[in-house]
Amino acid sequence: MTKALLTALSGLSLLFSPLLHANWYEATGQAAIERGDLNSARKAAIEDALQRASLFAGARLQSQQQVIQGIMQHSQITLSSAAELKEVQLLSEVQSKNQVTITLKAHIVAEGKACQAQYRTPLLVSEIQLQARQDAISGQLFQLGSDSSRQLNRHLRDFAPALLVEPSPQPIPLQMLDQATADALFNRGHQFILIASINDLSLGKKLNKFWQSSQHERFFAFELWLYDTFERRVRYQQEYRTGSYWPTSDATPASHSMAFWQMPYGQKIDQVLRTAAQDIGQQLQCQPLLTQIRQVRQQQLQIPLGSNHGLRVGDQIQIIQLQRDPQDNQIRRLLHSPLQLLLTEVTPDGAWAASPSQQLLNHIQPGDIVSLAAN
Repeated sequence: MTKALLTALSGLSLLFSPLLHANWYEATGQAAIERGDLNSARKAAIEDALQRASLFAGARLQSQQQVIQGIMQHSQITLSSAAELKEVQLLSEVQSKNQVTITLKAHIVAEGKACQAQYRTPLLVSEIQLQARQDAISGQLFQLGSDSSRQLNRHLRDFAPALLVEPSPQPIPLQMLDQATADALFNRGHQFILIASINDLSLGKKLNKFWQSSQHERFFAFELWLYDTFERRVRYQQEYRTGSYWPTSDATPASHSMAFWQMPYGQKIDQVLRTAAQDIGQQLQCQPLLTQIRQVRQQQLQIPLGSNHGLRVGDQIQIIQLQRDPQDNQIRRLLHSPLQLLLTEVTPDGAWAASPSQQLLNHIQPGDIVSLAAN
């Protein structure tokens, strides 16, 4: 793969299937054609196809980005140093009125051994909050928060298969995540919470002459926070900005419709949501699963994680005893126990563990922590 081809890429959504031959990955992607610019759309499809192929090959694509007038731009895309892109073959290209679909196969050889995503990390996703409600008047985009949430959940399942995504039944404002709320969420098995908001939907300058159809720049700003309820802190925070043109003079489709997401503006928002899903997947990749012990009975202990999370009989777990300061409940001391326990029974949402040498568990209590580390 030449460096020149990697330099001009810029993103999109796709489907993935591994080929029969080792180290070959096939990917199909689509991108909107904006203002007849087929070359840019083609490059966008190629980049996202390579991103998906590299994701399943255990490699990573890294991008150097620049911001021009508030719009996020890709200036260069390269493979990480842990892998080598040997060859890319273009299999097909299909053009329609507003989009291009490209299928390719890539020969990717990972040079290092990454951790194996044996376990699925639970992720509770709060509905995206629409903060820019005044901006939403143009186009009546007042449901864009909930509609974007559904798109983001799809991309998390698509681009971050090692996550067990669960939409929150109600919004979780970041400012409400105090110590008590964080502890309660962790006790229910929600170590990681994804919170996001849309902060800008504003219109920019007019792009067309007065005798042409009215079009304006329209911006989109999206911010997310990945909150760790065990550590009671934000683990990751990022803002994403993009934009495209907006046909202000004509009726525009509602944000729940496929027509909206196929518009150039909807495509750019979808690209941001895909990028966010990939970033979250990378942040949580190979993170150990942490959960609380539910009960200790007859030298066995029970935890609220099971086969849905990738656990299997025979997996080894570690115990972390949790001691709270009697003067300040927020101060916790973690004591790593020398006990090595194995899972003896696994159900979809729970498991039992015991010591293979029949060691006593008298000092282990409900509320202590179990850690399962990825290989």
